[in-house]
Amino acid sequence: MIRNFISTAICSAVLFLASCGGSKDPVAYNNAIISVINDSERQVTLMNEAMNAADYAKAEEVRLGWEKSVNEDIKKVEDLGDFNGDAAFQQAVLNGLKGYQKIVTEDYPKLIDIRKTGTAADADKEAQLLGNINAAFEDMAKGVNEASDKFEQSYKK
Repeated sequence: MIRNFISTAICSAVLFLASCGGSKDPVAYNNAIISVINDSERQVTLMNEAMNAADYAKAEEVRLGWEKSVNEDIKKVEDLGDFNGDAAFQQAVLNGLKGYQKIVTEDYPKLIDIRKTGTAADADKEAQLLGNINAAFEDMAKGVNEASDKFEQSYKK
């Protein structure tokens, strides 16, 4: 009985290690990463629609949903792990998602509030926030695109 338990435990450990250390398919890995990124892009579109419509209640609703979603997306990418020991693509996407997280938790609440109150005195703050948001989006896109291109070049079949 004990020998069977030990044998089963050893087999389970070997199978676990083999599945963890096994080689991942680059296409499947890339697709998993891209599906996460696409969700964030959808959130950007929803936020832009709400802000352009001056529907700040909707913008806040989108922001809260995006905040929850980006936290889940970070977890998804962390759970994907690196690609056969290469963490560059994963890290670039995590950096991008953490950038979205910062924007959603820090910049958008302020921007929504400024636009909701609509005082002329806040015009400089609004411009600064928009500049921060746009620069962050550009930096995140650049980092993810560069990592994605490098990943594709490194793992072409």
